[in-house]
Amino acid sequence: MISVKIDTHGCKLNQADSIQLQKKLTEFGYYVNSTAENPDVYILNSCTVTHIADKKARQSLRKYKKENPKSLVVLTGCYAQRDKSNLVKSKIADLIYDNTEKDEIVKNLSFYLDYQVPQINHEKIMPGTLIDRTRASVKIQEGCNQICAYCIVPKVRGREKSIDKEIIKNEIIYLVESGFKEIILTGTQLGTYGYEDKYKYNLAKLIQYILDNTKVERLRISSIQAHEITEELLYVYKNNSPRICNHFHLALQSGSNQILQMMRRKYTQSEYINSVNLIRESLSNPSISTDVIIGFPGESENDFNETIKIINYSNFSKIHLFPYSDRPGTSSFYFKNKVDPDTKNKRMQIALDLVKNIEFEYRSNMLGQKRNVLWEKSNKNNNEKYFGYTEDYLKVMINSPDELFNKITEVKLNKITEDIIEVSQ
Repeated sequence: MISVKIDTHGCKLNQADSIQLQKKLTEFGYYVNSTAENPDVYILNSCTVTHIADKKARQSLRKYKKENPKSLVVLTGCYAQRDKSNLVKSKIADLIYDNTEKDEIVKNLSFYLDYQVPQINHEKIMPGTLIDRTRASVKIQEGCNQICAYCIVPKVRGREKSIDKEIIKNEIIYLVESGFKEIILTGTQLGTYGYEDKYKYNLAKLIQYILDNTKVERLRISSIQAHEITEELLYVYKNNSPRICNHFHLALQSGSNQILQMMRRKYTQSEYINSVNLIRESLSNPSISTDVIIGFPGESENDFNETIKIINYSNFSKIHLFPYSDRPGTSSFYFKNKVDPDTKNKRMQIALDLVKNIEFEYRSNMLGQKRNVLWEKSNKNNNEKYFGYTEDYLKVMINSPDELFNKITEVKLNKITEDIIEVSQ
């Protein structure tokens, strides 16, 4: 049996694509495992959101060849989509498939390896063989029509396209029957699900349909835009707790209306705040995480202070900070009035110090409370040490002699150790 290792870089949409790829490979008789050593085939599902992501992909490809020179190295994903012609010329991988060609990988692998496909194998993908171990991502839509000034994703993922609810339902049923306890709905622009039919069947209706027609224990959405938070969506959340996780990832990017407009975001500062308030007023103990870009072209001291104001106000559970970096192929690459590196670094440090305090205070306020945790990862050096995530996406850790892998248990939040909360049952 030919062994395959799939590495996935980047977003949960890539993770969903990797699950589909693994499913097809398994059906065609390949042995697929993310921890396989010296596999016959390496497949890298790449990211290209920044130049650092590109560099990481190249490093991984070289590492594969160094680890096993006789292996077949396959590159796919967004980096392959963005720069395929140059990558082919560089011969950095044996086979390269862009995002539109992913469905051809399994078929072409068999031909390239002269591998006689055995009888179709209908074994399930088991928890523990994928990067997220006990959580599986399911793609519900792909593409983005928004085209933010700093973002390369629309060029590598294309225009928005929603996936039929029956296909989504059947994929979730398959994964739940395989043993996965949590499903993450993912896409490039989740909130635009159903736009082709003028939102007659929107994200809220899809979530309710999934909950009504599958036995998934925990359902989570990966991210959503602030202007896509609706009372209908929050009603679905409120009436389906605890099966749907009350965590929202709402990218802020900037707190300045001027910068938001330059970024081509579809909300204002006040609209973002209104969405945060609506979530907190509608649900019990929701958590909200966010992304923020520091030093976008034209960002003044006042613009930066507006961002800091929103960070202070919103009581975020987690804040991902990114210093702006030019990305060839995006509009902002050509913007003038770039923030000088020293100023950008100073603002990043101010923001990092603030975020560290905010996140610590948020976790401190949770101590003593009870949560349900899906245990996802045991420490390799300690079989009794487990890590997992609560329904509101707090990372926790426990020492337990019991086998907790892929189980959901109630715990008490006890103690903060760096960015992890120690818990007890």
